[in-house]
Amino acid sequence: MNTIPFYIVDVFANQKYGGNQLAVFVDFENILPQETMQTMAKEINFAETTFIKSNENDTRFDVRIFTPEHEVPFAGHPSLGTAYIIAKYILKTPPRQLTLALKHSDIVISIPESADDILSMQQAQPTFAEFFTASEIASELNISAEMIDDALPIQEVSTGLPYIIVPLKNLATIESLKFDYTTLQNFLVARNKYRTNSKTGHSTSFFFFTNQTHNADNQYHSRMILLENGRVSEDAATGSANGCLLAYLLKYQSSHIKATVEQGFQLNRKSYLYLNGSLENEFYTLNVGGRVKSVSVGEWLV
Repeated sequence: MNTIPFYIVDVFANQKYGGNQLAVFVDFENILPQETMQTMAKEINFAETTFIKSNENDTRFDVRIFTPEHEVPFAGHPSLGTAYIIAKYILKTPPRQLTLALKHSDIVISIPESADDILSMQQAQPTFAEFFTASEIASELNISAEMIDDALPIQEVSTGLPYIIVPLKNLATIESLKFDYTTLQNFLVARNKYRTNSKTGHSTSFFFFTNQTHNADNQYHSRMILLENGRVSEDAATGSANGCLLAYLLKYQSSHIKATVEQGFQLNRKSYLYLNGSLENEFYTLNVGGRVKSVSVGEWLV
């Protein structure tokens, strides 16, 4: 019986059992068809699972990313966690940069001298889509309008996956958020952003943030809410959404941003994402970094 190696890591975690969980499978012989990869991702049942499918000169790796429900073209914590596995377990002497060939685009990951330090990914150029009014967000999502920070816009942003960025006033506000599936589904369906009627085949997710934090060393607190597997889910740490947040902050607050975002606190999986970016001559430099912690190494029966 064939086996392939797999690894489990916690991404954007300063210690094990924090951050966002990720399973990484190494399939250089390409023995897993898409249907099997999807089934394995459903079996693991993490937010995402990745499959490393090829190695080009120890510098460029073809990677597929699956949620339990479908394949996605890009995701942040799977990119960072997969690069960590390549640097720590696959290559004897990893380069300072690795390129992951994803469905959406190539993603460059900066590798520190020790893979246990902060890794950083440079995300694709952002796309800024439509705006939303505070009144429609408040009325249709059952959020008090007083909770929304009207000093900043509500807008959909994407660097590969779309998020509706919603600024909130304080920690108490962001921690009080509660949603049901039908409410969020109806909001997305009405705007052609639900997976059954969106152009991408994926549902747009919601990213809420505030500049009040639990830790004074951090600059922002965030929560990412999505619809997955017929239920409302929350992500412990979302690299793609934080890349969108970085682009949003560069566009609306400052042309240079260096900040730490805390996420996952409501799930008891504290996560820390390090943003570093700039906006010059309409070009966005979007770097999102974090630490990765090893949890498990094993063999999967195929």
